[in-house]
Parts: sequence; structure tokens; C-alpha cells
Amino acid sequence: MQSVRQHTAASRAYGRAHHSVISGRPAEAEAFARAAAVLREAAEQPHDRTLLARALGYNQKLWTVVQAEASDPGHPAPADMRDDMLSLARFMDRATAEALAAAEPHLDGMIAINASLSSGLFGRPA
Repeated sequence: MQSVRQHTAASRAYGRAHHSVISGRPAEAEAFARAAAVLREAAEQPHDRTLLARALGYNQKLWTVVQAEASDPGHPAPADMRDDMLSLARFMDRATAEALAAAEPHLDGMIAINASLSSGLFGRPA
């Protein structure tokens, strides 16, 4: 858990220091990595509803951006890839609602998707 906090703190500091410099795939990879990290931290402290709400809020904002980008017919990604991202975004919407309503939320699927996308964007195996 300490390493998750350190990663999250380092990620936030890096984001603040390099916000205007980082862009493109590295920025996307970092956003998905951060989503996985904050969701993992919330999963490790399932009774901290404030932490859960913050983690789910960050993840929801990220996936709202994904939805907007994937919905744009002018986006350069192939249509089938955009459709896949929209399917994942719908999954995230449902999983977020379920996690908020659950006494013991299950975040593993959300964490795995974010971590996998981050690894792919960073060019490393998940």
C-alpha cells in the first residue's frame, strides 16, 4: 500500500511539474496508470468511501474524455478501435455505478483495464 501511495504522489508531482510538457501517448499512458493506482488504493481500503469516491471520480473523468474522443467521427483511430473504446467506456460507467452502490466494491476489472491500456501505451507488457 505504501508503494501505491508513493506512486500516486510521484504521479501527481510529475503531472504538476510537467503538465505543459507531457502530451500524446505518454500523457494518456500516465492517465491510465494513475487511474489504476488510485483504484488499487481504494480497493485496499474498501471501507474508506471518500477514497473510493475520489478514485471513481478520477476514473470517470478519464473515461468521459475517452468517450468524447472515441465518439468523434473525425478521430484518426480506426472505427473498430473507437467502437472497442466506447464498449470499455460503457463498462466503466456500469462498474462505477455498481461500485458506488456496493457495500464491498469490486474494482479489479477496472484496475486491470486501466493498467493494461497504460502498459500498451507505454509499450510494455501488462
